Amino acid sequence: MRGVSRQKKMLQYYEQRQPEYEAIYSKPERQGDLAELEKNLLRLVSGLHVLELACGTGYWTRRMIKSAASVHATDASPKLAQVALESCSSPKVTAGALDAYALPPSSQYNCLVAGFFWSHIGRSKISAFLAGLAHALEPGTRFVFFDNRYVEGSSTPISRRSETGDTFQLRTLSDGSKHEVLKNFPEARELYEVIRPHAGEVFVQESQYFWLAHGALGG
Repeated sequence: MRGVSRQKKMLQYYEQRQPEYEAIYSKPERQGDLAELEKNLLRLVSGLHVLELACGTGYWTRRMIKSAASVHATDASPKLAQVALESCSSPKVTAGALDAYALPPSSQYNCLVAGFFWSHIGRSKISAFLAGLAHALEPGTRFVFFDNRYVEGSSTPISRRSETGDTFQLRTLSDGSKHEVLKNFPEARELYEVIRPHAGEVFVQESQYFWLAHGALGG
């Protein structure tokens, strides 16, 4: 029940944060790394049919349609999935609500993308999450995960660490409300080790502010 409650609170937080969410991409010190991240993402999804998890406001959806054959943007929040769809003006984009932890089997996608979602998965749930992806999608499906690295002075400070090693941040929205948010910052070696049992190949790239992992699902 505790995990379910945490997921519900996270969903409510991001729905509440939606109007101001994309401001995070305007931090001046991150612009070079952000441009490189986008360049790598567009290369990896080029010509592919993408299933996007945790699409949020559609920031990355709008960028992927520059090179992907199609993008199905999904989020646990029906509201955010609709926001993402409405932010795009392309017939290549569809959207809908989807639980990233319970994907139905599908053969219509050959690429899975989850941007800035990994950090919100509890460390004890990562392996089950990856196993679910490998079970639902065809062997050889390309995966692309990317997220933040912790950088002192740029990242929101860590407010606490749980017994299982999960780290949390205390965030304040523009309306003054405060929210405790699960936010993990894995290192490259950790990413490789946890993904490798579920993938035929794994590649991890790091910049100062971001990391990106990609490869192919299946053994």
